[in-house]
Formats: sequence, C-alpha cells, structure tokens
Amino acid sequence: MNQLTRRRWIFTPVISWHARRLSRRTGITFDDAWVKIRTAFYPEELVYARQPPGLDSSGR
Repeated sequence: MNQLTRRRWIFTPVISWHARRLSRRTGITFDDAWVKIRTAFYPEELVYARQPPGLDSSGR
C-alpha cells in the first residue's frame, strides 16, 4: 500500500466524523457534508463531486 493510499484509508473515519459534526451544526445532509469535508481534505477530488448535467439531487 503506497503512502497516499494508506493516509486516505486512515483518515476516512476522520472525514466521516467531521461530516457528522458539520451535518449536525448546519442541518445539511450527511452526504452533502461528507462531500464538503472530503473535498476540503482532498481538493483534487472536486471534479468527482460535481453532478453531471441533467441529473437532479437524487442522481436520476
């Protein structure tokens, strides 16, 4: 396992913990909070967080 993969594997619970806190504080959904926190930790993944055109928030 390379260093980056290991780091992300270790920090995944931390990201979820931060997302739970953000969700409780702001009232946004856990999934939206998780994306905000994940992209704050790993800004290069922002391209994966964007919705493709034509999809609504449920992914349809």
